[in-house]
Amino acid sequence: MKAVKRICAFLIGLVLFVAGLVKLMDPVGAGLVVEEYFKFLHLGFLMPLAKAVGVGMALFETLLGAALLAGVWPVVVGFVSLAVLAGFTVLTFVLWIAGPAMDCGCFGEAVHLTHFQSLMKNVVLLLLWAVAFIPMKSVRRPKAVKYVSFGIAAVSVVVFALFGLKNIPPIDFTAFRPGVTLQQAESAPGPDSPLLSICDSDGDYFDELLASGPVLVVSAYDYDRLGQEDLSALGDWMSSIDGVPVYLVTGGSEVPVGAYSSDRRTLMTLNRSNGGVTLLSDGLVIAKWSAARRPASDRVSELLALDPTEAMIKQNTPKRLKLQGFLLYVTAVLLLL
Repeated sequence: MKAVKRICAFLIGLVLFVAGLVKLMDPVGAGLVVEEYFKFLHLGFLMPLAKAVGVGMALFETLLGAALLAGVWPVVVGFVSLAVLAGFTVLTFVLWIAGPAMDCGCFGEAVHLTHFQSLMKNVVLLLLWAVAFIPMKSVRRPKAVKYVSFGIAAVSVVVFALFGLKNIPPIDFTAFRPGVTLQQAESAPGPDSPLLSICDSDGDYFDELLASGPVLVVSAYDYDRLGQEDLSALGDWMSSIDGVPVYLVTGGSEVPVGAYSSDRRTLMTLNRSNGGVTLLSDGLVIAKWSAARRPASDRVSELLALDPTEAMIKQNTPKRLKLQGFLLYVTAVLLLL
């Protein structure tokens, strides 16, 4: 029976750990989810805190999952996890009844659940909790080394969260992920083909620019938040690019001279970094870079010289491998140490 209890606690921890980690690697997306909740709960005055709340909750969820996986502080962690799961269940029940047009955001952009599916997921987790922790006195106490493994994992998760704040997600689950073709570049667009519309200060649309040949799109969804130093660095980078058109697209009402504007949320979906760069080839999304890691002209030319599929593999595979390595490392620390 103790083995069954440990397995149930392990499953709860795994779900919380994965759900939190997916959101930690996409802090902007986590903030967008929290914004939707604030709108639903009529807490619009808290909007400026959405990203901080999203990252904080994701970090707490990940660490709670790690604690369950390691089995540390079983009584305290058991009661805290019960409170969290009960809160999630109540919230998803309200969403199911009200039926707002929003995603629960349980697994970020990786997995989209209906409100009913999200509710059932939380009910199942509550049932697993009952098996794992009732009666509480029967919960197995961990070995002392498990507290060491949890500490190492916790520090690693915090570092991962800080990395996510400075970089775009290593795996892209958005509608504009690499390998997707823009709607305007397809003769017969599919139902999931994303549309990125851009217009100038006069309101004239120039969507065809994004579907013709190779282009670099700088998506500054919060242009007014870019400081003078950021704008200077952006200008220097744009002037350093040869042979490929570079389009600056902003998400606000203010459209700088020579730039275009688009929907702010669409730009945030295109590239999570404010001032980040996306490489398109005939409307096909090839690669993305954060504002802090914009590519040199030679790197862009190198990717465009390759077959589109080969270019995507060359650019995106190393990031996936690093993420997989991190996951294996944390899993080994929690389970084997």
